[in-house]
Amino acid sequence: MGLFMNVSRGDFREYGPRICGRDKVTFTFAVNATSEKISILLFDKSTKKQISTIDLSDEHALGLVYSVTVSGINPDDICYLLKEDKTTYVDSYATAIVGRDIWADAAAREKQQFKVYSGISHIEKDWKDTKVSIAPTDMVLYKLHMRGFTAGNGMSSAKVGSYKGLLSKLPYFKKLGITSLEIMPLYDFEELFLECKSSISSKGKITQVQDYIGKVNYWGFGLADYFAPKASYFGGASKAAEGLRAMVSKLHNNGFEVIMEMAFAQETSSDVQLECLKYYVKYFHIDGFHIVGCNAPIERIAKEPYLGTTKIFYEYIPEEILCSESGSKHLFVYNDSFMNVTRQIQNHMNGSMVQFANHMRRQNGAYGFVNYMANVNGFSLWDSYSYGEKHNLDNGEDNRDGTNNNFSFNYGVEGKTTNKMINANRFRQMRNSLAALMMSQSVPLIVAGDEVAATHQGNNNPYCQDNEIGYTVFTKNKSKASLQRFVEQLIDFRKKHKCLRVETPFLMNDYKHLGLPDMSFHGSEPWMMSIGEEQKALGVLYNGAYVDEKEEVFICYNFHYDTVEMALPLLAPGKRWRICFNTADYNDKSDFTPKPIDNQQTIKVPGSSISVLVGLRVNTK
Repeated sequence: MGLFMNVSRGDFREYGPRICGRDKVTFTFAVNATSEKISILLFDKSTKKQISTIDLSDEHALGLVYSVTVSGINPDDICYLLKEDKTTYVDSYATAIVGRDIWADAAAREKQQFKVYSGISHIEKDWKDTKVSIAPTDMVLYKLHMRGFTAGNGMSSAKVGSYKGLLSKLPYFKKLGITSLEIMPLYDFEELFLECKSSISSKGKITQVQDYIGKVNYWGFGLADYFAPKASYFGGASKAAEGLRAMVSKLHNNGFEVIMEMAFAQETSSDVQLECLKYYVKYFHIDGFHIVGCNAPIERIAKEPYLGTTKIFYEYIPEEILCSESGSKHLFVYNDSFMNVTRQIQNHMNGSMVQFANHMRRQNGAYGFVNYMANVNGFSLWDSYSYGEKHNLDNGEDNRDGTNNNFSFNYGVEGKTTNKMINANRFRQMRNSLAALMMSQSVPLIVAGDEVAATHQGNNNPYCQDNEIGYTVFTKNKSKASLQRFVEQLIDFRKKHKCLRVETPFLMNDYKHLGLPDMSFHGSEPWMMSIGEEQKALGVLYNGAYVDEKEEVFICYNFHYDTVEMALPLLAPGKRWRICFNTADYNDKSDFTPKPIDNQQTIKVPGSSISVLVGLRVNTK
């Protein structure tokens, strides 16, 4: 092959390999200032035998960037490594990774000394796709791990850890009512924890070798090959880019957004992070990114024109950036705040009803917020009410890892129990959590499996648990089926009542002169919210007329242990309050059909429960 290759100066357009003809590839990459000899090593993709060394010179360089076009090679048949002086490494901008086609295949990879190579994908090809644009007010996020979600659904081995397994659950996503999938790392990462050891040959030569320590990087956080879709998820290195596009296209055709979680390592430069986001938008039509970590160049990302309509989710966004936002709402604050405030008051851990009330109406016209009651870096929803402390010993870190600020409560027994009363209380609190979440103004997020009370067995940081502890296990019983049905009805109720999720902040007054404020707070007396620390009950009234809806919605939150009597605000003549559901009374036969109540002045709300009512015009004929 080397005899017929032609090497010329490249175009320097984009980092990484780009196919620019039937037998042409342009390689562009940056080097260290101290490097003297720069080479590209070409290998046969099947045998991994080296077939050529391309030594580069100053004519191929622009500053510290080298760009070279190589003709006479078939990009489907080769892989490559970069070499600076004596150091050989994988191209950080490679569009595929060769050598990790099968998930955690330690035995086979050990024979190859765990070596991987840079691969080349046909990302330049045009492809058909349907544009999806979901307004923030309509979003319902669902977060999952590709492997854990498919493994926990009892799929065949061919579908576990595969995008095809994920796509087989589209009817489930539709039935649940979600609009947007947040998927944990889809880029290629090293799933085997390896450490470097010294090996001494029989002749006394010392070499450094990689050794598998028996632990799996299940989540995929840490330094990774961010520009390469994960080979084991998408049919192997040769098909990974095509597989990611097929998944995105199928989800888009079915009306779903695709949000990628990007867990950049601390040492990843700002430039690489920014280029990576643009890369996935340009070549894979990704709709948004949840960026994990505290070193993201969020100001540059927020101002990047290529990402101007791409949804960006980040833990903390400086106020000066948020306040300067205009146009399409695409920045979202994504952190534990709503969860912590709600759990504290729900589990009687010095929670503030004022803070809770403020979090129920977190919104801004220029930027948004994401609310959730559980996330992957903490207890699952079921575990939040089943464990008082974390149980992470299986992670091998003496239970030191994972957050200690869980605000969780086990309701009488640590972990699994057959006690019917304890389990009933746990399911009630899960319904309370989910109801508060879906009635909040911000974008709600559900972690996969929380709708069926999935457990991680008390592990609040299962980053290395490639097993049933880390998987999203969908077991079935009457209570779990009832909870799933409750979630479906909650999401449907949210979608039918736009007054719960308006785009701009509530002003808490009747600025349109429609008879009631857009939103108002109430207590044991109408129009009076008690704010003392002892108060754990709140009524929230939403005026549907402000969004051209005919119904008012009134939500009664009671986080006291005992029943409280709450005032019902007076409705316009001809309207009456009807109750849709109460979280304490809900069972597998319940629905949200509004039911008449006799007392139109007050309502008794059971302890640790939420009641939801609507104001309907009554037919007097």
